[in-house]
Amino acid sequence: MAYVDSDYYKNTYKGTFIPDAELDSKLELASDDINSLTYNRIIGAGFDNLTPFQQDKIKKAVCIQAEFNYQYGDYLDLPVDSYSAGSVNVSFGKESNGVRTPNSVVNYLSQTGLTCRIL
Repeated sequence: MAYVDSDYYKNTYKGTFIPDAELDSKLELASDDINSLTYNRIIGAGFDNLTPFQQDKIKKAVCIQAEFNYQYGDYLDLPVDSYSAGSVNVSFGKESNGVRTPNSVVNYLSQTGLTCRIL
């Protein structure tokens, strides 16, 4: 289950980056990534049982992750950390729980209290 629907992505988050034909699948994949990054604590607690603050941060993180997956999807599954071709160099840095993600997603999720390894 995606934590964000296309209406939220387009009208609240104001996203325009992902085409309509791919939006639902990218939001679903991003929600799965967020579950991994939070050790499935959102599923355990139930999204509706989280505070509005936590829900807001999770929704923003899902939107950012969906755009990241859309933009870099072809490169994210490569078994290398960086890729160079001539003067172009792409590096994705470290993974967290097997998920490559931008720092902004980690920053939003860390505010929720759901990413701590010890609870």
